[in-house]
Amino acid sequence: MSFLKIDTIVAISTPLNSGAIGIIRLSGPETLPISQKLLSKNLKPLESNFLHENTRKAIYCDFGLETKIDKILFTYFPSPHSYTGEEMGEFSFHGNIILLKSALQLFFKVGARPAERGEFTKRAYLNRKIDLTSAEAIAQIIHSRSQFELELAQKNAFGEIHKLTSMLRSELLNLKAECEAEIDFSTEDLTFESMSERINRIKKVYSICKNTLDGSNRASSLIEKAKVVIFGPPNAGKSSLMNLILGRERAIVSEIPGTTRDYLAEDIHLDGLPIRLVDTAGVRTTSDKIEQLGIEKSKSEFETANVKIVVLDAGNSIESKEFLGFISENIKNSLIVINKIDDKSTDWNSDDIYKFIEDKNGKYFEISCKTKKGIPEFVDYLNSNINSRENSENLILLEDRNKYLFQRILDSLDTTLHLIDNKSPAEIYVKEIDDALISIGQINGRIETEEILGRVFSKFCIGK
Repeated sequence: MSFLKIDTIVAISTPLNSGAIGIIRLSGPETLPISQKLLSKNLKPLESNFLHENTRKAIYCDFGLETKIDKILFTYFPSPHSYTGEEMGEFSFHGNIILLKSALQLFFKVGARPAERGEFTKRAYLNRKIDLTSAEAIAQIIHSRSQFELELAQKNAFGEIHKLTSMLRSELLNLKAECEAEIDFSTEDLTFESMSERINRIKKVYSICKNTLDGSNRASSLIEKAKVVIFGPPNAGKSSLMNLILGRERAIVSEIPGTTRDYLAEDIHLDGLPIRLVDTAGVRTTSDKIEQLGIEKSKSEFETANVKIVVLDAGNSIESKEFLGFISENIKNSLIVINKIDDKSTDWNSDDIYKFIEDKNGKYFEISCKTKKGIPEFVDYLNSNINSRENSENLILLEDRNKYLFQRILDSLDTTLHLIDNKSPAEIYVKEIDDALISIGQINGRIETEEILGRVFSKFCIGK
C-alpha cells in the first residue's frame, strides 16, 4: 500500500466538550510499547503477556507517566482484529477536555503523532477492512442531520453501494468477455449472442445506473432543508400557527396588525426531515417604510418556498377574498388555512374559497389557533406530505464523487449503444465498456489515486 504510513497515530475520538466519557484512540505498530509506558495497575506497569491474554477486554488501570492523571479503561485490539486492521488501543477517560488534551500531550511525548483528518478510517480502507463506499458511509452516519438521512447512510455502511457496484461490474465483465471472444474468434465456427441480446444487456445496466442516480438526486433534495413559509394578511394568525407547529412561543402574538415587521425563521424536524419554518410579515398596503421592507421580504420568501401555507382570517371575509385575489398567480399547490373558524364573520362563505382554489391544486383546512380545532389534522398532513417524502428503502444516497462516476458510466454506455447503432465493430465499442468498468472500480476503490483518497477522507473529523 503506497499511501499507508507505518507510524503510530493518536487522537481524541469523542466530541470536544464535557461528558461522562472521553475516548482517545491509538493505532500503529508502536501501540503496545506506547501503551505500556503510560499504563499501570497497582503501581506496576502492564506486562505484554497480560495485555495479549486480555485482548478486546476493558482493563481498569492508571494512566500517566511520573504523575498519574486519571483512572481509565483500556482496550487492546491486536492486528488485524481492529477497526484499522493495525495494532490499536482505545483509552476511556473521564470526559473533561482539559484532561484529554493533557493525556494527548503524554502520547506525543512517548512517540505517537497527531492523526490527520479521517486517518483511522483511511487506514481501515488501505488495510482492506472496508471498501471506499463503506468509508464514505461512515462519514455520512457521523454527519446525518435527520432520521431519513441516517437510514440512507446505514444502508451504505452495510454495503448497499458495494453490492450494487459488484453486480454492475460482474454484468459488464461478462459483456466485455463476450465482445472480446467475438473479436478473437470471429473466424471460427462459433455461436455468439445476437446483437439485440447484447443491446438489451447494455440497456439493463444503463437503466440500473440511471435509476440509482435519479434516486440519489431525489434523496439529496429530501435531505436538504425544505423551506415552509407561512404567508397571509396581518392579524390572520400566522405567528400563532408557527408557535403551535413549533410547540413553543417563538413568535410574538398580538391583535395589533403589523406586529411582525420582518420574517422569523426556525430550523426544526418534521417526520424525520430538516425543515426551515418561516413566519412572514403580514402583507397589506402601508406607508410605513420599515413595514414595506418586511412585506417585500415576505413576498420573496413565499415565492421561493418549497411548501406554501396561506393563512386567512374567517372573521374578515372581505380582506381574505381580496388577499386571495392579490396572490392568485402564486397560490398554486399552496395549503390554504382558514383560521379563527370559531369566530367567523356573518358573511363568511367557505364555498367561495373552495371555488377559488379548486383549479390551483390547493389543499383547504379550517382551524382555530385559539381553541386548537383542526390543528392536529393540519400538522399531521404537514408531517406526512412534506416534500412528498419517499421510503428510504427505495433510495441510495451517493456522494458527489460517486454521482460523477455513475454519470460517467451512463455516458460510456450511451456511447456504446451509439457506436453499435452505427455498425461500429466490437473492437471500438469494447473500449467504452472498459471505461465504464474503470468508473465502477473508482466508486468502490478497486482503482485508487491519492487525489481520490484525499477528497474522501478530508470530510472526516480528526479521531475518525
